[in-house]
Amino acid sequence: MDIACPKCKSKDTLVDSLLFQGIHTLADTVCKACGFKFYHCLPIGHDLLFPIQVSKDGKESFFHPRAKDWLAAPLIKSLGQKPEKRFPIERKVYKDSKQVVIVNCLDNCFGHIFTKVWNTYKLIKSRPELGVIAIIPQRCNWLVPRDIAEIWSVPVELKDSAQMLGGLDEFVKSQLTRFDKVYLSHTFTHLDHTRHIAMEEILKTSRFDLDTFCSSTPQVTFVLREDRFWLNSQWMDFLFKASKKFKLTHWIFPILAWRQRQLVKRTGKKIRQSLPNVLLNCTGLGKSGKLLEGMADYRTDMILPETEFQWNSIFAKSHVVIGVHGSHMLIPSALAAGFVNIVPRFKIEHMVEDTALPYKNRLLHFLGRFLDEYSTSSLVSMHVVRMISDFDYVNNNLKQHQE
Repeated sequence: MDIACPKCKSKDTLVDSLLFQGIHTLADTVCKACGFKFYHCLPIGHDLLFPIQVSKDGKESFFHPRAKDWLAAPLIKSLGQKPEKRFPIERKVYKDSKQVVIVNCLDNCFGHIFTKVWNTYKLIKSRPELGVIAIIPQRCNWLVPRDIAEIWSVPVELKDSAQMLGGLDEFVKSQLTRFDKVYLSHTFTHLDHTRHIAMEEILKTSRFDLDTFCSSTPQVTFVLREDRFWLNSQWMDFLFKASKKFKLTHWIFPILAWRQRQLVKRTGKKIRQSLPNVLLNCTGLGKSGKLLEGMADYRTDMILPETEFQWNSIFAKSHVVIGVHGSHMLIPSALAAGFVNIVPRFKIEHMVEDTALPYKNRLLHFLGRFLDEYSTSSLVSMHVVRMISDFDYVNNNLKQHQE
């Protein structure tokens, strides 16, 4: 791999060693032309799209402006700090392999981990001669393929995963000597899930069977988080942004969570008016306040693997899931028949990153709907009702076209 010096642009550079920081894998590099010493992120995960270079003293950094806040800044901060703790990495070996490919699935965002894991499934099928190894947060082990060669799991909370993970670098390097040849996967973050991935394998749950759409009792599931909000109010949106900027979330978020619950209640009532037999569910992180009477409440304050499996079974029975972009809609949209994704305007550039509906015909547009953050409960409920009540007509037309 050619690494250009960010100072003089010379490609006459020497890599002294690798540093397994956590999310990032860094090449410890020196430029032979000008003597500049720097870290260069290998093209793995999001670093493939947004390469980052940082001087060894941490005083200079080079990266795409779009990567500044969420990718580059946490990395630069972590390089300037000693690891807060050493993590005991757990190694599970299922197959002995002399040639392996390592897929780094570490991230501080569950949605990113989920899409990184897809690479392990693709590689197992496309490169059967290699043993696939996943590096992953321990709580996400359940996502890994059953026929993986090894799992190296890190007992770190996702919110802390952007830091320098003490003990990881030493552990990985100690393991590399076991193999004759080691490859590092690019760990693509935007694989085509309709071609390479069987969601049933990853989620250990069969998705909604469209053949039962009209014969089964309609179910609608809200996916909520108490740090991602559907507010339908410019004033409330201002409060949300101000509370984050001035670190007042402890005081303001309960008000915003109340507002979101009110919108969910109104939407649920309007759906019931048109679909009296509908079953309403709610999942999500944070369980403050009461929901609409008769709505099954599966919210929790802590997500455990058993929680994930319970939610997955609910999503897989849901005709429609409703959630805010960023409230972990990837898995719900991968399992349910359809979704309504409410998109905050600052998230528009990331719109395609939060859903995984597998259809290839017009059902993709009919059952996958994106609505603006200021959408009313009447508008959201109208979409949900039409998706359920009009499905038979739309689906029959599509079948007629295929004959």
